[in-house]
Amino acid sequence: MKSIEKISFFLLCGVLTLSVLPAQEKAKLKLLDQYRKWLEEDVAYIITPRERDVFRKLETDRERDIFIEAFWKQRDPTPGTARNEFRDEHYRRLNYANEFFGRGTPRPGWMTDQGHVYIVLGPPLNVEKYDAVMNVYPTEIWFYLGDPALGLPTAFHIIFFKKEGSGEYIMYVPADHGPQSLIADYLGDAKDVMDAYLRLAKLAPNLAPHTLSLIPGERVPLGAVSLASTTLLSTVFSSPQKKVEDKWAEALLKYKDIVEVDYSANYISSDAFLSVIKDKSGIFFVHYSVEPKKISVDTYGSRYSVNFELDGRLSDAKGNTVFQYTKEIPLAFNSDQLKDVTAKALAIQDMFPLVPGSYRFDLLIKNTVSKEFTSFGGTVAVPEEVSRLFLTPLVLGHKVEKGGAEAGDFVPFRTPAGQIICQARKTFARKETLYIFLQALGLTPELRSAGRLKVEFLRQDSHFLTKTIEIVEINSPPDILLEFPLGDFPPDYYKIKIAFLDGKGAQLATEDENFEVTAAAEVPRPLVFSKVMPASRAEEYDYIMGVQWLSLGRTQEARDFLEKAYRRNPNDLKYALGFSQSLYMNKDFGRAKEILSPFVGERTTDQVLYFLGKSSHALEQYSEAAAFYREYLSRFGLNLEVLNLLGMACYRMGDRNGALEAWRKSLEVSPGQEDIKKLLQSITEKK
Repeated sequence: MKSIEKISFFLLCGVLTLSVLPAQEKAKLKLLDQYRKWLEEDVAYIITPRERDVFRKLETDRERDIFIEAFWKQRDPTPGTARNEFRDEHYRRLNYANEFFGRGTPRPGWMTDQGHVYIVLGPPLNVEKYDAVMNVYPTEIWFYLGDPALGLPTAFHIIFFKKEGSGEYIMYVPADHGPQSLIADYLGDAKDVMDAYLRLAKLAPNLAPHTLSLIPGERVPLGAVSLASTTLLSTVFSSPQKKVEDKWAEALLKYKDIVEVDYSANYISSDAFLSVIKDKSGIFFVHYSVEPKKISVDTYGSRYSVNFELDGRLSDAKGNTVFQYTKEIPLAFNSDQLKDVTAKALAIQDMFPLVPGSYRFDLLIKNTVSKEFTSFGGTVAVPEEVSRLFLTPLVLGHKVEKGGAEAGDFVPFRTPAGQIICQARKTFARKETLYIFLQALGLTPELRSAGRLKVEFLRQDSHFLTKTIEIVEINSPPDILLEFPLGDFPPDYYKIKIAFLDGKGAQLATEDENFEVTAAAEVPRPLVFSKVMPASRAEEYDYIMGVQWLSLGRTQEARDFLEKAYRRNPNDLKYALGFSQSLYMNKDFGRAKEILSPFVGERTTDQVLYFLGKSSHALEQYSEAAAFYREYLSRFGLNLEVLNLLGMACYRMGDRNGALEAWRKSLEVSPGQEDIKKLLQSITEKK
């Protein structure tokens, strides 16, 4: 499988500056009636708080239309078909509620309690009506089957009654109303539930038991009402929000200006995680794994293909871009492989080096075949120096694969013992072995000889198992790989806590992670695609770290890494440009020209001419600089910065007419350049 990688160097570093007019602050548009109605009426009961918040932040009607389309797609039970059954059923319920539950009330039906329940749960399986019982206010009992996955009991009732016998039906809450609220002539103690229950039992014996609890079979003490029923009602009204993963909304808001319109409404959820691991070379790498919940493919006869575009961005605490990249990963399957992908999913794993600092990493993955996208993000950090012992976060895997790629190649989640096969969801079967990988960085000779690990397993926060391991027993510290067969672990939720103890038993560092042992015989495991970087292309990582240092303003460190990349492959234009930029920023203008000069000719680029012009300019070689600027403008079109630099080069070498021509043209394009106006005026006055 072939992977194509490209890094837009000058976009990352911001050196090739394009003149852009100041951005105007976008005005928040007032919601039109159609969008307000959709938000506050049509989907009021099923939209999640996160989705509502994102919708209110959208700034154009086009964005709102895309959001609404995506909203329904996220709930479509049969994606890929013309009909959205969920949306159709929702509007059927909404229309039914408005037609039948608003009668005799000043409010539309969807706003009534009965309308609310009907829209959320749909029609009840059974309705019992008590509207002609002497001394009992009109009452209805709706019976439903519940979904335990949503926190509901397997069966339950919802009761409605007319308060004091008139008005619309309101929802009955045992803890708030009690059976006395249903009795027309009740004059007893309002707090005496038992007395009210006995009186109601005489009037409506089938109704009375339901007034104490809405949950069939629940035992309620005499004289009390069910508090669990209050929880039930709360769960009922929150159930629509539990049926959807609403992180799609934040992804749409975050990437709406980046993702093409064709993708915007087609967010798919995914599981993902990342980890920072120090390589044997001393370089820290960010390793990540993403498992899209859905894979759509293109078909050519008996072959199936998909193409993923990965857009990664690393930013600092101020939101400034430190590193940015795009990779394309085309994959092809036969019919058997496609069945595996469909049944088991696909995990995409990759890695990249990281220089010291604390950052935010965001990844956007687009399926260019189906126009779908997913995303994830997280924080990553690399210490400036390891001055004391610390443990890296735990990586839990179900398998260790040895061999595969060449020994020196860079493979995601590879350790000295092999590649850890891991997933974002940390669920394991009892027949599997739990592999735990971590690193103990900053080991001193004393800790290597006398240190030990205390490994403790907690089951539901209670002690389950403890094991102590001497560091001298570990094969290749600081890399630590532990194995625990799970045959004796009953199905449950666990936490593993690992503490590093010195020779005296003092705790120096700890890390922990949660995992689950399932009762299922097997856990479906995704097919793993690992993006491998051959050892023969290791200069790419030097280049990436050089770019990161350059973005952080650490020009000397940048030069060191970019020079290493260039020396390993001096004919690669990308590496030559990177090295020349670091030379320029370190004021080594002559060397920068020397590096880029071989690329003048057929394979020259705008960036080559730009830096050759700037370097010549800095060396006061104005005639050469002007020639490079003119070639740039002739071959690659207008750029205000280059046009202004041409004017300055002409001015410096005494070509005032050339300077006037360049600056006048610049002002025609962008009249608001005050500095250029002053330069033009000074030349005109001298003439």
